[in-house]
Amino acid sequence: MAAARPKRYTAYIQSNPRRGVFAGYIPGFGGSETWGDDMDGLKENLRVTLARKLAEKRKQAQSPSKPRPGFHRIDIKL
Repeated sequence: MAAARPKRYTAYIQSNPRRGVFAGYIPGFGGSETWGDDMDGLKENLRVTLARKLAEKRKQAQSPSKPRPGFHRIDIKL
C-alpha cells in the first residue's frame, strides 16, 4: 500500500520590512495568525499552529455536543 500524501493547506503571507518579520495566517482556521523572523521560521510556526488547530478540531468532533433545549439524545444503529 502506498503512503498517503500529506494534505496541503494554503496560507497567506506578507512581509513587514519595517519590523523585519514575516506574518501569515491559514484561512478557515481562526486564530492561526503567526509570524516569523524569516520565511523558514514563519513556515515552521504555521505548521505548528495548523497542527494545534487540527488537534482542537478532532477533539471537538469527538466530544458530544449538548442538545438544544427540548431535544433528547437517542442512538440509531445502521
